[in-house]
Amino acid sequence: MKAGGSTLRRRMLMALVTCFVPMLVIISLLFARTIRVQQDADAEALRFAAQDISTTLDHFADGIYSVSDAFSTDERLLEILDRDYSADPIAKQYAIIHTNNALFESYSRLVQQERIGAIYLVGRRDVLDFQDPNQVTTLLIKKLEELDVNNPEKLGKFYFYPLQENFLRTETYGDPRQDLAVIGSRRVYSALKSGYPYVHIFAVKEQSLYELYELQAKRLGAEVYVLTGDGELISSSNEEAVAACQAPAEVVEAAAGLQEDSATVRVGGVLYNVATAVGESTGWRVLLLVPVEQITAVTYSLYVQIIGVLLGCLLVFAVLIVYLYRRFMMPLAQLEQAMRRVDAGDLYAHVKPHGPAEVVQMMEGYNAMLDSLRLGIEQKMRMQRRRQDLEMQVLMSQINPHFLYNTLESIVWKAGEAGRPDIGKLASSLGKLYRLSISGGLFVPLRQELEHVQMYMNIQRSRYGNKVDYEVRMHGCDPEHVEVLKLILQPIVENSLLYGMEGLDHTLRIRVAAWHRGDNLVLTVTDNGVGMDAAALEALRQQILHGRKPQAGANHRSTGIGLHNISARLRLYAGSSSCLRVQSKPGLGTRVELILPWRGF
Repeated sequence: MKAGGSTLRRRMLMALVTCFVPMLVIISLLFARTIRVQQDADAEALRFAAQDISTTLDHFADGIYSVSDAFSTDERLLEILDRDYSADPIAKQYAIIHTNNALFESYSRLVQQERIGAIYLVGRRDVLDFQDPNQVTTLLIKKLEELDVNNPEKLGKFYFYPLQENFLRTETYGDPRQDLAVIGSRRVYSALKSGYPYVHIFAVKEQSLYELYELQAKRLGAEVYVLTGDGELISSSNEEAVAACQAPAEVVEAAAGLQEDSATVRVGGVLYNVATAVGESTGWRVLLLVPVEQITAVTYSLYVQIIGVLLGCLLVFAVLIVYLYRRFMMPLAQLEQAMRRVDAGDLYAHVKPHGPAEVVQMMEGYNAMLDSLRLGIEQKMRMQRRRQDLEMQVLMSQINPHFLYNTLESIVWKAGEAGRPDIGKLASSLGKLYRLSISGGLFVPLRQELEHVQMYMNIQRSRYGNKVDYEVRMHGCDPEHVEVLKLILQPIVENSLLYGMEGLDHTLRIRVAAWHRGDNLVLTVTDNGVGMDAAALEALRQQILHGRKPQAGANHRSTGIGLHNISARLRLYAGSSSCLRVQSKPGLGTRVELILPWRGF
């Protein structure tokens, strides 16, 4: 039972796992598809973001161009630039302050663009620094020459230089984004001087550029690098790169190796989705790098949560299966094993009720059913043995020794009167009587049973003569087409003859009658003999019911079959609806009634 139960438990757990695995595979496939779709969507969003940042930077640069254009022909500014300040530094400082306040400030409020940071006067090798009037001119000229702002090839063109320290001012903020700047220069043409006497210098704080794409970078969780065509840093969301004024070498290599506007690259051992766009005005390359893991982090987190929930459910279901198995299936397995024992013939294979109320009730019902089955089988076996005993009694009692003795005595007595024909008739009746008593089965036609009684009465008439009268009456039934139990009338008729004639001073009349009443056959044997008082009748009824033996000194001339035998055979073979009833009155006679189920044919 333990092995079978363990097998059932394994099958239940395997069924659970079998249901879980396809579910896990389907969910994994759906999430894999979702991740691919999400990666494609994020790559597309990254491309649009890169293009948008590039366009924004171009727009910002175009604003700087417009400022330079606006002041390249401004007569007030040109008049200030044409003055010689070599002998009067104070006048130069005043001119710078006046230019900032009177020209740049009003224009900046109008167009909200970057101001010119300084103007380099090429012919006089002088610089007007509008961000810090106290700057040493020779140092500024040195820095500008290092940038090669006076290169003839740059005439009229606007150039931006990579991120560097803002040398136009000496004051610092302690913040790389505020202290570092992207320097832009443009050598401006003057129609009055027929040449390029001035160079406009712009110092754009890195912070100003960063603010243009800061929200996009944070929204996407991306690192943004703005590089020149040579891979030098202009701006970045990476503060370390800004502080170092250069992008990581792996980023620069990745940017140089990109063949499309989006791809997947590995930087620092981390896989990134990269999108790039090149500005039309500046030529700057914008790089957006988002870790692939970050793109799918939410989806993976949701996937892990769902798998965790499924595993939790699997564990709960497994525990529940084990619990239900122990609570329900083990008792049921024990019950099934007990039923197998019953099937093998063990009618004492009870089970000890345990488990939930429903299973306990089932086990108690099984035990009650087993007891009932065992008792039924035992009762059936007792009835079978009783039936065999009764059949044996019938066979053994077919010849009554007392009756045989009287019959032989009658034959001997008749033999003394040789030549009497009734001797032959007596012998003939005796032969038919024996033949009828041993022929047929348990049930015989009513005609045969009446014929058996008739043979018996023929023999008795030879002895008693006119002291006995016998008749048969049929009421609505044909004795040829109805069956009755064998040997149920002759013992009753015999009792009427034996007990009804004691001390009788008139002819004993015995009448056998048959009725077809509903679904029953009713047989009666009535005599007008001496009858019985109430005590004797009650004693007879108890003997019929319980089969008590006659007391000492009682009349022993009964057939041996007796009314108890007839009643018992009626219950065994004819069913519970059958019965035997006796009625008697002293001096009036006795009436015996038999009720049997109708067996027509």
